[in-house]
Amino acid sequence: MQVSSHKVVKKMKDKKNKVSKRNHVNLSKRVKSPKKATLELQMESEEKYRTILENIEDGYYEVDLAGNFTFFNKALCRLSGCSNEELLGMNNRQFIDNTTAKEVFQMFNKVYHTGEPSKGFDWQMTRKDGTKRYVEASASLLKDSSGKPIGFRGIIRDITKRKKVEEQYRLLADNITEHVWLRDISSLKIIYISPSVEKMYG
Repeated sequence: MQVSSHKVVKKMKDKKNKVSKRNHVNLSKRVKSPKKATLELQMESEEKYRTILENIEDGYYEVDLAGNFTFFNKALCRLSGCSNEELLGMNNRQFIDNTTAKEVFQMFNKVYHTGEPSKGFDWQMTRKDGTKRYVEASASLLKDSSGKPIGFRGIIRDITKRKKVEEQYRLLADNITEHVWLRDISSLKIIYISPSVEKMYG
């Protein structure tokens, strides 16, 4: 039986096209689009970011420009005594008195206008159950993709134990004649000078 050359060529082309399509499908499965690859890397980065935040002892927060909590970790929930649902959208002024609120506003206002982060700002907060805690907070400006300020972020550390120790030293130092001063290890700021030093050097 004689087979025309036209049919042979057609079968070869059909077979080649099927192989080509199959290879194209397999290749498309293996090769990810740049957009999809970027999205997966971003999701992986965000997951690592969240994992780190959830495993640190200090509270992490993000607030909008009005001071309402938009994001935070579990440590901040423990510090404030609020659940995740309660804290989300809550204003930070609910944890501080009027005098402290003015000082906190001045700190955030300075960060907003200068763009420079604030470190080691201390204040006393009131937890949900009414108990008082001394905290040390940092704040930096939070911006969107276009560079527009949208809020603040920072770390809040419970320093109540440190404050109690400082108070004990203060009571002791106030009643002795030796020269005593205390310096914060992290910031190197002098946080206490005994009356005997003030009397001598003015």
